[in-house]
Amino acid sequence: MKRAAALVTLVCLIALWGMPSLAENGQGADTLKVGHTTRMNGNFFSDLWGNNTADIDVRSLLHDYPLVAWTRGGEYKINRTVVSKLDRSKADNGDTLYTVTLHSGLQYCDGSPIQSEDFLFSILLMASPQIRQLAPISPDYDYISGFQAYHAGAVPAFSGLRLIDDLRFSVRIKASYLPYFYQLSYINSYPLPIRVLAPGCAVADDGQGAYIKGEMTVESLSASILDGETGYMSFPQVTSGPYRLVRYDMKAHVAEFEKNPYYKGNYEGQVPGIPRLLFREVRNQTILSEMEAGTIDLVNKVSDGEVIDNAIGPGRGGRVKAVPYPRTGAGFLAIACEKSVTSSVLVRQALAHCIDPEVLPRDFLKNHGEKIYGYYGLGQWMVEETKEELKTVLPQYPLDLEKADALLREDGWVYNEQGGDYDRKAGGLRYRKSNDGKLKPFRLTMAVLEENKAAYMVLDMLSSNLGQIGGMVDHFVLPLDQALRQHYSLDIRQFDILFMGSNFTYLFDPTITYQVEEEYQGTANTSGIQDPVLAQKAREVCKVPAGDRKAFLKNWLDFQRYWAEVLPMIPLYSNTYFDLFIPQLTDYHPESHWNWGSAILYAKLKR
Repeated sequence: MKRAAALVTLVCLIALWGMPSLAENGQGADTLKVGHTTRMNGNFFSDLWGNNTADIDVRSLLHDYPLVAWTRGGEYKINRTVVSKLDRSKADNGDTLYTVTLHSGLQYCDGSPIQSEDFLFSILLMASPQIRQLAPISPDYDYISGFQAYHAGAVPAFSGLRLIDDLRFSVRIKASYLPYFYQLSYINSYPLPIRVLAPGCAVADDGQGAYIKGEMTVESLSASILDGETGYMSFPQVTSGPYRLVRYDMKAHVAEFEKNPYYKGNYEGQVPGIPRLLFREVRNQTILSEMEAGTIDLVNKVSDGEVIDNAIGPGRGGRVKAVPYPRTGAGFLAIACEKSVTSSVLVRQALAHCIDPEVLPRDFLKNHGEKIYGYYGLGQWMVEETKEELKTVLPQYPLDLEKADALLREDGWVYNEQGGDYDRKAGGLRYRKSNDGKLKPFRLTMAVLEENKAAYMVLDMLSSNLGQIGGMVDHFVLPLDQALRQHYSLDIRQFDILFMGSNFTYLFDPTITYQVEEEYQGTANTSGIQDPVLAQKAREVCKVPAGDRKAFLKNWLDFQRYWAEVLPMIPLYSNTYFDLFIPQLTDYHPESHWNWGSAILYAKLKR
C-alpha cells in the first residue's frame, strides 16, 4: 500500500525588504528566542523536496487547520476547530465516501477566507502532474478514487474529490485500500491559498470531480514555489498556522515570526500567548553561555549528554530549566544500499558487528538514552508497549570482529591484493572478485557532518575495527544541508555510509520508505534498498482495521524483525531529549506534544 507524503504551504516577501535587520529586530521583551542544534534549510513548504527537524518545526508554526488532528492523548480524531460535521457513507462498490462540512469564518493570516477550495487545492496541487515534474517525488493519493488518471494528466478532474459549495466537499476512498489503521488520515488535508500558489486559477467542479480551472504550469509553479527571493518554499506570507513569517534570512538561517491575529486555535481552540518568536541555529558548545547571556531563551531537542549534565548539574542556581522526554526518533548509520559493496546484507551485518553499541549511549549521550535494535524511537507508543519484547525478538549485533570477519568471508572477501588468500595476521586490505573477475578492495567512504561529535565517534570505531579485519574507511566532511541533499539523492551520493538522525512522524507508516520502484528511490526510500520482502512487510504494518492496536503491533513487530535482519540502516541509539529554557517561560510542556511548535501555544513568557 502506498502512502501519501506529507503536505504543507507558503509566498511573496517584497514589502519586507525595508524592515530592520534581524539583529536589530525581534529582540524585545515580548520575543521568545528559540535555538535548535539543527540549522533550517528553508524548506517550509513540503517534505517532497527533503526534510529536517528544524524545517518541520517551522511548518508547524505556519500551517495548521488540518481536518484531522493528532491529540495530546495520542488519538487521531476530527479537528472540531475546522470541521463542523463529517458524514460517512458506503458506495455500492464498497468505497467509503466522506463529506466534510467546514466551520465558517476560518481565515489565513492576511484575513482572507479559508473555504472548501483551499482544502481541495492542497490535494489537487500535490497530486498534479506538474508537481510530479517539479519535485523529486510526488505524494501518492492512490487511495482516493481517480488519482491515477488525474496524476498522469489523462483527465483534468480528480473524480474522487468533489466540490459541493464554499463550506462542503467530499473525498471518496477506494475499498481496496481498506482496512487501514489510520483510516481518517486518508481524508486529511489542510488549506493552501490557490491565489498565491496558482494566481488566476480556481477550484471548480462540473460534475466529473474537482479540478483546477485556469493555467497552472510547471513554469508558473516553479516561480511561485521555488523562486529564491519570493517563493512559497522559503518565504510564505499567506498561511493558516498560529504564527506568520515576518522574515527569513537564508544566509544567516534565522527566522522571525509573529502571532497570526486571525488564528482560531488548534484542535482544542488553543491560541498562542507569546507575541513573537525568533528561531535560529545554536551550537552545542555555546548553548549554556548563550542562555546565560540572554541571546537564547529556549533550546529544543538537546541530545549532547555533556551539555545536558552541565545544564541540570549543581551550580546552575535555577537559571536554566530542563524538561526531558523520550525521542520519537533515533540515531542511525545510514547506508547507501545501492552501492556495490553495501548492497550486500552480509557486509551491512559485518559493519554492525564493527560498532560497539554501548559507546554512543555511554560517551555521547552520557546515559540519557540507550541502544536500540530496530527502526524505532523510544518515544513511540509501540515501543512503550513492546520494549522488553524488542530486546529479545530482534537480531542484535554486539561488537564482534570474529563474526564480522566470518560474514565478510561468506560474502567473498577472501583475497589479498595479489589474488591469494587473505590472511588477517598479514594485514592489508581484503578483496573480493567482481563479476568481471577484477579484484575490488574492501574500502568504504563515510560522510561526516561538520562538528558532529557522534559522527566522529562512529568513524573512529569503524576505522579502528575495520582496520583489524582488512577494511578501510575514507571520510569527508559535509555541512548538514549538503549531507541532506545527498541523503535524499537530490545530489549524487558520494558516500557509502553517513551518520544520520531521524525523527518519525506521529503516524508511523513505513510503506513508502521501503518501496522498491524507481520513483521512490531517493527522497522517499533514502536507503536505496530494493527488497520485495521488506517492502511487503512495510505495507502490512498499517493494513489492519482502524484503531486495532493489537493487530498493528503484531505486523509492526514482524516488520521490525525483518528490518533488523537486512539492515537498511544500522540502528545506534534513541535518546532522551531535553529542552532547556529560562525560568520566565512557564507552562511549557514539550513532553506532552509532538514538537516545540505545538507546545509553545500553551506557554507564557513573563519578563
